[in-house]
Amino acid sequence: MARVPSAPYRVRWTDHALEKALLLDIPRRDVERAVIERHHTRRRNARPANWRVTVNRLVIVYVHPDHRDPSTARVVTLWRQR
Repeated sequence: MARVPSAPYRVRWTDHALEKALLLDIPRRDVERAVIERHHTRRRNARPANWRVTVNRLVIVYVHPDHRDPSTARVVTLWRQR
């Protein structure tokens, strides 16, 4: 039986999240790295995107698993805290 990953190792993006990253001048690789490396520190999110991680002032909201794929997280939105 194949081992199911407990954390994502791939990241997909919504169009909204891509636009926000461009607007805020945040490199995609930084967001993807944060989701993958900080998944163990995630917090529940009250909205349909079920997880959020914070790295410094950057907040990333994502869904995991993405469409029942436990290897993938889907970034829904992001912002910088004040």
